[in-house]
Amino acid sequence: MDKSNRLYLLDAYRGFIVLNMVAYHFCYDYFVLIKSNSNWIYMPEVYIWEQFICISFIFLSGFVWNFNNNGKLKRGITVSLCGILITAVTAFMGPDIAIFYGVLFLIGASMLIMIVADKLLIKLPSVLVFIMSLLAFLITFSIPQRHLGFHRIKLIRLPDWLYKHHILVPFGFLKEGFVSADYFPILPWFFLFVSSYALHRICKDLGLFDKLSFLKLMKFRIPGLTSIGQHSLLIYLLHQPICMGVLMLFSMLIN
Repeated sequence: MDKSNRLYLLDAYRGFIVLNMVAYHFCYDYFVLIKSNSNWIYMPEVYIWEQFICISFIFLSGFVWNFNNNGKLKRGITVSLCGILITAVTAFMGPDIAIFYGVLFLIGASMLIMIVADKLLIKLPSVLVFIMSLLAFLITFSIPQRHLGFHRIKLIRLPDWLYKHHILVPFGFLKEGFVSADYFPILPWFFLFVSSYALHRICKDLGLFDKLSFLKLMKFRIPGLTSIGQHSLLIYLLHQPICMGVLMLFSMLIN
């Protein structure tokens, strides 16, 4: 995004989410990896916290995709390569923390898919794209659990053969025995990306980006948070080794 048009309040919100992500992973490393309390991640408040972080990251990524007119391909490839790097590093460190098809994979893939999808979606009304994509996200959310529906309401049971091929795992068809410490398949999450892309179009259709009062609000900088949000990818790549290093040092000092 051009610096003159940058909406710094979105950077600040991304920075807030990054801080939540670092805190969540620090707690995960402590409770799950060090204390071996695997039940921690299933606590309702922890699940809500995790989903808030993930949904915010993906939704914000879809919303700002529209701003980067000349660098969409480069940005998508960069994020995808960072996802591959995360997979390589975590797989080397051990199976318990190995990440396959994590959030960077999802965001990078969504950025690249959207380059093609935009040529089709741009012909449809923004509101229709928003409603349909959000509905598709909710209906396909349980694809890894082998059905379509709304959360625990099962509408359609999906055939077992879809879940027997590793090549379909990135699309949400979770093969038995597959394990990943962070799993964000293209389905359903790409639909969430599309819904935020459509929300940006709705804001543009309403002329919000042309209103001085709206732009003044969105250009408001929050010290610290804005800067963190602008360097979110680098922080994502570095925060886990730092968290583990701090915990290991703390553990050594205690012992």
